[in-house]
Amino acid sequence: MAARPLHLFEAGVITEQQFSGLQEAPAALGPLLAERLGAEKRVRIPFNPRDRWLSAAREACRTLADGVLISSRESALPFVVGGECTLIAGALSGALTAEPELSLVYLDAHGDFNTLATTPSHYIAGMVLAHLCGRSVAPLLFPGARKIAEDRVALVGARALDAGERDNLERSRVLRIQFDRERTDGSSVIAWARRRKVWLHLDVDVIDPGELPAVAFAAVGGPSMAAVGDLLRQLAGVVDLRGVSLCGYDARADGERTLARPIVDLVAAMMPRARVPA
Repeated sequence: MAARPLHLFEAGVITEQQFSGLQEAPAALGPLLAERLGAEKRVRIPFNPRDRWLSAAREACRTLADGVLISSRESALPFVVGGECTLIAGALSGALTAEPELSLVYLDAHGDFNTLATTPSHYIAGMVLAHLCGRSVAPLLFPGARKIAEDRVALVGARALDAGERDNLERSRVLRIQFDRERTDGSSVIAWARRRKVWLHLDVDVIDPGELPAVAFAAVGGPSMAAVGDLLRQLAGVVDLRGVSLCGYDARADGERTLARPIVDLVAAMMPRARVPA
């Protein structure tokens, strides 16, 4: 995989005030990522809720889409750190404008495939993948927003699904791949992703909370951090990586920031420009 200059986007996008710990993640991870990955450019995406969380999230996603598009057209590698999974609505939209045939590898303990008709919580981030696949969620719509074909999406590691969400996925063409404590063989996702142009989305809650507890929605039974790292390295060796989004780290729940560096180490292992720590 040829090394591209890396543009780091810090996008503390959340849709509900109770997830403020996720909003703080870019401040905790950004400096470490910039140094370790050798970021050529570092961009902070404005997020100003003023009690209008959904409107602020939509505007941030729109700004992020524009930034990712510019970086992609400059042949840079956009790396987005958040925040909720909501940010992928902006990041992937910009990437798809630059590369319409992009595929998406989506690692998450949750499906994020609810719709307004099936959601038990009305949590927007729990609908964002369905939104990207064409089941539009109005608060995430903005001019120029792009969608991705379901058969270009691989959902990896989802093990905590609502009943309606599971039905939505079963009726979709999204490829679901088991990746958890019981099965850490990533060969199927490697085979699917090989030689594709890929955006990689990683919600760190895919990792078992016994090892990484600082997340908003812990789901037991996940793979180890080492297993996820192995999968990321294997993917990096077979795909044309066009972008990365990293989210789900609750910095407030990790008061001493003891998990920040292990998370950075996890993603750095797959990046060709990453610097070896001293």
